[in-house]
Parts: sequence; structure tokens; C-alpha cells
Amino acid sequence: MKESTLAKITASVAAAKVMAQKALASSPNPEWTESEMRSIDEWIALQDVKLDRPEAIRRLVELGLKAKAK
Repeated sequence: MKESTLAKITASVAAAKVMAQKALASSPNPEWTESEMRSIDEWIALQDVKLDRPEAIRRLVELGLKAKAK
């Protein structure tokens, strides 16, 4: 009885790992190069308010989308 329960748990964990890998593969989070991160950090340093990287990236995307719309 213990072996079948363990097998079920193992199968569930394996299925969850596959699902997580698929979800992460389609994630919109890019891998940033050192140069890109440096550019983002430089942009952050020029701002009047203290921003973390995620917020800075959101603002940069917003600026880019607004500029593209013009």
C-alpha cells in the first residue's frame, strides 16, 4: 500500500514539474544581458525618484509604447 501511494506522489510531482516548466517557457520574462541591465541601471540613476528594476522596466516599456504610438 505504501508503495502505490509513493508512486502516486512521485507521479504527481513529476507532472507538476512538467507543468511548471511549460509555464515558465511561455513566461514573458526575458533574460537580460549585462549591457541591457547596465543601461537600465543607468536610466534608473537619472530618475528623480528611487525605482527598482521591475518598476523601471515597466516605465521604460510604457515610454516606448507611447513613443511608438505617435
